[in-house]
Amino acid sequence: MHFKKDTRKLTWAEIENDVQKRAGKKDRKFRLKGKWKKFLRVQDNLKVYVVDGEWVRNNLSIIYGHGGHGYVHEFIPLDEIWASTHHYGTCGCDNLKKKNQKCSKEYFESTIIHEIEEFKRMKKGMKFHHAHQMALKKEREVGLLKDPTAEN
Repeated sequence: MHFKKDTRKLTWAEIENDVQKRAGKKDRKFRLKGKWKKFLRVQDNLKVYVVDGEWVRNNLSIIYGHGGHGYVHEFIPLDEIWASTHHYGTCGCDNLKKKNQKCSKEYFESTIIHEIEEFKRMKKGMKFHHAHQMALKKEREVGLLKDPTAEN
């Protein structure tokens, strides 16, 4: 696959690379928990959690979007995938039509597919920017959404 050039500021790539490199050194007993995080299911040997994305963004990381895993976010254990059920005022996506808008089931499930694909590729050493593009490709192949970056 031909990858798009990473045109972001170098700092982002450096931070992502560092989180990915340090992932294997995580304390396996470290688990965040609270009302904002609920277990959903096991998928592809990963524990999938529904999280309050706005809480995560306000309390853990301003760069958290709709989903995440331990190779991108240093606070997520390596055996967990997190997905938010709502678009919120600060999620930064184009889908927000009203405050605290619930994601469609298709958008939510597509997010989980994306995060698992991205996780698997990064676990094998692929850098985030390329793994993200491959995850978007996987979402398109699965076809829950016409465009994986939009609700419609």
